[in-house]
Amino acid sequence: MLKRPVTWFIAFVFAIFIFAVVTLYQFNQNYSRQAVRTQLSAWALAQMELETLEFRNDLALYLQTQRRDRSNLILKYDILWNRYDTFLTSSETQTLRQTFNATPVVERAFRLLRRYEQAVLEGNKPRLQLLLSEMDAILPAIRDLMINNFIGPAAIKQREYLENQLKGMYLAVGLILTLLVFFSVRMYRDSIKQQKMAWLDNVTQLPNRNYLLHALQQAATKQTMHTLLVIDIRRFKDINDLLGYEQGDHALTKLGHKLNSICSPYGYICARLSGNKFAVLTTVDGHHLSFFTQPLRDTLRHAIDDIFPDARLTVAIGIAKSSDLDPIIHKDGDAFANTLLNNADLALLKAKEISPSKDSIVVFKPKFEADARKRRQLNDDLKALLLDESQDELSLVYQPIISSEPNKLSCEALIRWRHPTLGPICPQLLIDVAEEAGLGQRLGTWILRQVYAAMNTEWQTINQHIDVAINLSDSFFSESLLSDVVNIFMHHPEQRKRLVFEITETMTIDDIGRFSLLMNQLRDIGVKLALDDFGTGWSSMAVLNHLSFDKVKIDRSFVEHMATISRQQILVDTICYMSHQLGIRVVAEGVETQEQLINLQQMGVDEFQGYYFSKPLSAIDFYAFCTDHLSKKNAFSLKN
Repeated sequence: MLKRPVTWFIAFVFAIFIFAVVTLYQFNQNYSRQAVRTQLSAWALAQMELETLEFRNDLALYLQTQRRDRSNLILKYDILWNRYDTFLTSSETQTLRQTFNATPVVERAFRLLRRYEQAVLEGNKPRLQLLLSEMDAILPAIRDLMINNFIGPAAIKQREYLENQLKGMYLAVGLILTLLVFFSVRMYRDSIKQQKMAWLDNVTQLPNRNYLLHALQQAATKQTMHTLLVIDIRRFKDINDLLGYEQGDHALTKLGHKLNSICSPYGYICARLSGNKFAVLTTVDGHHLSFFTQPLRDTLRHAIDDIFPDARLTVAIGIAKSSDLDPIIHKDGDAFANTLLNNADLALLKAKEISPSKDSIVVFKPKFEADARKRRQLNDDLKALLLDESQDELSLVYQPIISSEPNKLSCEALIRWRHPTLGPICPQLLIDVAEEAGLGQRLGTWILRQVYAAMNTEWQTINQHIDVAINLSDSFFSESLLSDVVNIFMHHPEQRKRLVFEITETMTIDDIGRFSLLMNQLRDIGVKLALDDFGTGWSSMAVLNHLSFDKVKIDRSFVEHMATISRQQILVDTICYMSHQLGIRVVAEGVETQEQLINLQQMGVDEFQGYYFSKPLSAIDFYAFCTDHLSKKNAFSLKN
C-alpha cells in the first residue's frame, strides 16, 4: 500500500538532490572564476607596481652614485617595458583593464617609458633626471590601481557579487531543506495513515485480518503455545436489515471495545476479521483455556443483551491450538498463520452447525479437516452429477402438506443425495455445497425438471389437485428463474399454477425493489409465493408490509413449543389472524402430534405439514398417498 507514495517521494528527493548538486556546482564554478580573476588581477597589478618601483629605484640609485654600469638599469627597463606592453595588449588582462579602467594610466606610463628609451640606453643623466621626476608623478596613479583592486568600487562590486551569490546559495539550500522537511513530514503522515489503513479496521479501530496474519507469522517463531479464537455473532445480519448498517456498525464498535477490554489486560491480540467476525490470539492452552473462553463468551453474551435486549443474537466460537500443528509448520510463518486460521474457521463452522438459538464453542479436531475435504469432494461430485442426465444419486422426495379445504393437497419437494461412498448427504449440506460452488441455479433448474417430470408421469391424473412447494436457494432466486420456469413448463403452461416457491426473508430484504419486480413477474405466469420460516427473523413483519405473499409458513420451532410455552401459542394465533387479514394462507410446519393439530385448527391454520401425516415420500408413493387422501370426503380426518 505504501509502494506508490514511497516511489514518488524517492523520485522527488532524487530531483531535489540533483537540483542541489547543480546549484552547488554552478556556484563553485562562479566562485572559482571570480577567485581566479581576483588573484590574477591582484598579481598583475602588484607585479606592475613592483617592477615600476624597482625601475624607479634603480634609476634614482644610478643618478646618485654616478656609476657607469647601466646594465642593471637597462634590464629593469626592459622588464617594465614588457610588463606594460603585456598588460595593454594581452587578452588575459582585458577584463582587468575594463574593470579598473587601467588602460589610460598604463598607456601614460608606457608612453613615458618609450619617450626616454634613448636616454636610458645612452645614460643621459639630465634626461634621466627628468624621467625620474615624471616617474614619481605617475607612481601614485599606478599605486591607486593596486589599491582599487582591493578596496575600490570594482573590488567592492566584486565582493557584493560574491556575497549575493553566497546568499542565493544559502537561500537555495534553505529552500531545499524546507521542501525536504515539508515533504518528509507529509510522507511520514501519509505513511502513518496508510499503515493505519493497512493494519486497522475502519469501523471498530481494532486490528484487522492483515495485522492478525502478521501477528500469527511472528508467533510461529516463538516457542510459546498459541491459541486462536474466531468469534461469529450469529444472526447479526438481522440488525443491519432491520435497523440499518449505521446501527449495525455502532453495535460492532461496542462489541469490539468490549472484546478488547477483555483481552487487553492479558496482552492478547483482538482483531476484526470481517463483517460480524472477530478473532482473539491468546497464549493459553490446555485446561487453562476454558478459564478464558467461558468468561469471554458470557461477557459477549451480556454485551449483546445490553446493546439489543430483544435480539436473538448468539455467539459462536471456533478454537484452534498451535500445539495441534505439525512442528514442521512452525518453521514457516505463512503456513503457520494460514493453517491456524483455517483450523479456527473450520471449528467455527462446526460451532455454527449447532442450534442458532444457543451460544456454542467448538475446539478444532483433525477430523474437521477431513470434513472440509469431504465438502470439496462433494463440490466436484455435485458438479459432475448435474451434467449427467443418467445419474441416479440425486433424487426428490415429497412431503405431503394437508389442506383444510377438500380436494386440495400440497407437497414440498425435498432433495436427497445418496453418495456411493459417503452414503446419504444431509440436504442442508447439499444446498450449502451447491451455493459455495456456484451451482445453486443449476441445482434449482434440475429440481424444476424433476417436478415437471413427476407432474406429467406419476401424477398425471391428479396434478390438477396438487400444489408443489419448492424451497429456493439464494442464488436460484434470480432473473434466470423466470425463464427456467417458462422453458421447462413450455408444453404445459397451466401447470405453472401448481408451483409454490418458498423464499426466506433474508433473500428478500437485501433488495426489496428487485424482489418485488421478480415476484410480480412470477405471479404473472401463475406461480405462487410463500414466505418460509416466518417469525424466525427480525424483519418478517417488514417483509409482509412491503411484499404480497400467497402463503406464510410458520417455523416448526413455534409449533414445537406451543404446548409448553404459552407465549408461543399466542404468537402463532397472532400470525394466523394477521395473515388472514392480509389475505394470506397460513401453513404450519413440524406438526407431529394430534394435540398440535387440534390447537392449530382452532387458530385457523389453513395447511399442515409434518410427520403426523407422513414422512417425505417418493413420487410414486406420494401418488398413492394422494389418491387415498383425495378419495375421502373430508379434507382430512383426525387420527385417533
